[in-house]
Amino acid sequence: MRSSSPRVGRPGFTLIELLVVIAIIAILIGLLLPAVQKVRDAAARMSCQNQMKQLGLALHGYANSYNQFPPGAEGAVLPKPNPAGNTTTIVGTSWIVYILPYIEQENVYKQYNFALDYNSVANGTVGSAFIPTLYCPSGPNPKQFLDPNTNVTTNTSTHYYGVMGPGGTTNPTANPTMPTFSYVVGSANANGAWSAHGILSHFTTTAGSVSTFRQIRITDVTDGMSNTLMVGERSMAVPPGTTNPFRTWIRGNNGGSGTTKNVTYPINSANMVYNGSNNFNDLAMGSLHTGGANFTMGDGSVRFVAQTIDMGIYMAAASIASGEVAPLP
Repeated sequence: MRSSSPRVGRPGFTLIELLVVIAIIAILIGLLLPAVQKVRDAAARMSCQNQMKQLGLALHGYANSYNQFPPGAEGAVLPKPNPAGNTTTIVGTSWIVYILPYIEQENVYKQYNFALDYNSVANGTVGSAFIPTLYCPSGPNPKQFLDPNTNVTTNTSTHYYGVMGPGGTTNPTANPTMPTFSYVVGSANANGAWSAHGILSHFTTTAGSVSTFRQIRITDVTDGMSNTLMVGERSMAVPPGTTNPFRTWIRGNNGGSGTTKNVTYPINSANMVYNGSNNFNDLAMGSLHTGGANFTMGDGSVRFVAQTIDMGIYMAAASIASGEVAPLP
């Protein structure tokens, strides 16, 4: 009778070996996570640029149809259609409403009533429509910050703002290659003056304003379409305890512009925060992308502009025809 040999068991992991394996895996994950995050950030930035490219194409589609860009932010305007003999104005709408047919939103466009204030009950209903093209994937949830004003409290805002032009009346710069330029602004109010030098600025049908019937043709941009900012990104989160700066995407200029801003302060600066009083039109552009924000240029191209850009060059790029041709770095 053969005796069976004793079975030799497989050696298992010791506790120390197991801990070493876990530590190695943790290190590998730690090394991979930043790379994965960078890929995700790059993808979101590219998606954002694609959104802004679509807006640029839409603005040029409008310009091709009407031989001029849409009003940036309508203030006091006559209703359309305007009854015979009527001189009573309404508070108008934004450039975004005018380009809706060019971003596959013609049905929404047809619902907007240009004979009523933007914040009428009827138009407030239109403003509650969610337009995906208006938002950066890196930005805050658009439905997190709704317009706090009457009749538009269900309205989201936009992450993309028309550039009204350089803020203030001068462009003092430390850049030795650039002189100081002088600018014209509209009347100052509780939320700041508006620039009269950008592609998408203030518009009114009331006589006597620097922006009376102000709509820009491509030929007006003598500083060069590829050198001039047209739409800027404002897709940052609202810091806790600060005033909500977001307003409905259908708002024109109602004491402050809802969808256009001056270029007054550096990108991603502290001036992105609304002080609740007098800086609404001057709120800085900015984003959650690392180091800067995206901009649509006058020719429809999209560029990422670093937050370290010289302010003189930045302000000059917001002006269409002041002679301060300064290509972005």
